[in-house]
Amino acid sequence: MALILTGVALAIGVVLGLRSGGELSNVTFWQPLLWQGLVGGVATIAFVDLVGITGGLGAFLVIGATAAILAFAVLNVRVGGMVMIVAGVGLNLFVTVINWGRPVSASALVSAGIVQKAELAKVALTGGRSINGGATLGFLGDVIPLPWGQVISIGDVLILIGTALVTSSVLRLRGVSGRMSPFTNPRGSGYSNALDVLGRGPAPRRGPGLHPSRLNGRPTGRGSQPGRHPR
Repeated sequence: MALILTGVALAIGVVLGLRSGGELSNVTFWQPLLWQGLVGGVATIAFVDLVGITGGLGAFLVIGATAAILAFAVLNVRVGGMVMIVAGVGLNLFVTVINWGRPVSASALVSAGIVQKAELAKVALTGGRSINGGATLGFLGDVIPLPWGQVISIGDVLILIGTALVTSSVLRLRGVSGRMSPFTNPRGSGYSNALDVLGRGPAPRRGPGLHPSRLNGRPTGRGSQPGRHPR
């Protein structure tokens, strides 16, 4: 998936987040888990495309990189919109694994203006991709042509939508419901602890307390008289 589309999705997410009351500084309150998997996966896929690695080796590298990105998304699924990225990356990984390479629609390549129909037989795709020739579940591959000379998959569309939603959610510090928040408390631990105490209700009674019958160790029965100790 091209970096330009990802950049557009990020920009849309920033606009949505700011218009909904979010702040750019809120990014510092998100500490994503396994961020190394995301960085390493994206870098590997970009390397495979730039170098032009084809065939089984290219498919192997892309599968490993996509699996790392999926692990990152799953571990951070509590961020709003991350579930869309999980679904999109999962679909891309699934169709790539079962075909040992991402299937690409020949007609989509022609519609996007990438190649001419007469050149399809000579085309060698990079990045672990191959022309869809009877691929299993080929409709999950790159079948959507774009007018600027690019073909993407259904999974890519979900990833782009998820990227915009996640960006907006991070700026608004919005996570899905659950006990653990994916964000650190921007107002400090003291504020959080104060709210926790208020939410617990009254503390349970321990020991005798200050009941009058316990004062000074003297019972106050009905039959007792002032100045006299009951026998």
